[in-house]
Amino acid sequence: MEKVLFQQFIALSLYALLIGICFCDGFKLHILRKLVWFAVFLVISIYVFRKTLEFNLALILPIPTLLAIILGKYELWKAQKKN
Repeated sequence: MEKVLFQQFIALSLYALLIGICFCDGFKLHILRKLVWFAVFLVISIYVFRKTLEFNLALILPIPTLLAIILGKYELWKAQKKN
């Protein structure tokens, strides 16, 4: 069980790193939006862990991924509106 938990934690860490760097920085999100994304990700991860005693990726990843896409679209919309 500990090995599976460690693997899930590593997968979540890599996801947060890649989304945080590649997506959030790629779309040049404002720092407040990045912090909101990371806070939502953290809250969902902690909530799922407390309820299931594991980092169930199927329960954790959909909401932060959708939020990242929405924030990216919003940033593109703002950039297009500016020009």
